[in-house]
Amino acid sequence: MKILILSPKPPFPPKDGGAIAIFNLARGLAQVGNEVYVLAMNTLKHRVVQYDKHGVERLTLKYVDVDTDINAVGIIFNLLFSRIPYTASRFYLPVYLRELISLLQIEKFDIVQIEGPYLGFYIPFIRKYSRANVVIRAHNIEHEIWRRVAINEQNLIKRWYYFNLANRIVRFERKMLMLSDALLPITDRDRQAFLKYGYKGPMEVAPVGVDCIEKELTLTQQRAIMFLGALDWAPNQEGLFWFVENVWPKVLESNPYMIFHVAGRNAPGWLQKKLTTVRNLLFHGEVEKSSDFLEIADIMIVPILSGSGMRVKIIEAMAHGKVVITTTIGAEGIPVVSGEQIIVADDPSLFAKHITTLVGDPIKLSAIAKNAMDFVRKTFDNIQIAKRVSEFFQRLLHENETKL
Repeated sequence: MKILILSPKPPFPPKDGGAIAIFNLARGLAQVGNEVYVLAMNTLKHRVVQYDKHGVERLTLKYVDVDTDINAVGIIFNLLFSRIPYTASRFYLPVYLRELISLLQIEKFDIVQIEGPYLGFYIPFIRKYSRANVVIRAHNIEHEIWRRVAINEQNLIKRWYYFNLANRIVRFERKMLMLSDALLPITDRDRQAFLKYGYKGPMEVAPVGVDCIEKELTLTQQRAIMFLGALDWAPNQEGLFWFVENVWPKVLESNPYMIFHVAGRNAPGWLQKKLTTVRNLLFHGEVEKSSDFLEIADIMIVPILSGSGMRVKIIEAMAHGKVVITTTIGAEGIPVVSGEQIIVADDPSLFAKHITTLVGDPIKLSAIAKNAMDFVRKTFDNIQIAKRVSEFFQRLLHENETKL
């Protein structure tokens, strides 16, 4: 098959959860025998210069320089004169549309896979210039993220705006989904939500895959914990702030020499300033390779209070034999059992207690880490996921051919 993937951000190099999710499936689809072409927006926020050294046969990347940055004037104009969510309107760009139309006129694709509903703007143009089946890959339930952010927001004006945005997004999501031929939700929980939306088209759950290599479990035995995530993403900022305010002081009461390592890209100035005031916290900024940073400690914390979809960093950490302590929302979409492959805690005191217990119990730590590695190998192997998606695409093409 010939597959075109439309991406709202550069998937390579895969430095954050969204990029990893996009690139790994594109790579996997190419590795199982498909010809894959990715047309990606090269945004100012994630601007990439070198993107053609991925080393994957049958995978072609094309980046289009665009500006999708948020600005106050755009927010106000959108709020007053449009019903489209501002988060979506930023991705309707003439320069990207021209590249897409040009590509569709030159190449004949079987499948056009759209990464997220915000690129649904381009579906009418795909229909005009191509006979390809259009599939939306839903990384999360977009409106759910903003509704949860609104619930946790203390500023009344911001809270009103976030609820307004969430209501706009839910209407937009439903409209885009109904325009597609098929849907790839990233979790089964999201699949159930789309069924409640009234979506009746073909669906295949396609979680984020990782490379599952056999490796020995080795513990660092450091009295340390770590956090890794994009620090310009509101749910990560919110969760990290909650942790250093409510959980970390409790950990230090019984472990005064514990170290907290924090890494992530695009941390705003106010957050960096806050982190410098936190006792025993080392801020690493953006790291070149997440796999290297993951070797710094045995425990990763993922304190997510809002958000939706699947936390890619959790899967990546588990694949490296790390014990992840997260919240109920953080673990959403991952079919794990707390205490077996992961630890789930929403109460600050309980969260702190789990950290202290694991640091002092290497046997328990090792058992959960090994369970995590085995679980990821069985559930999130990238090649197996790519094979399943490729077979789904083949069925979709066959079913649509029989209807003609």
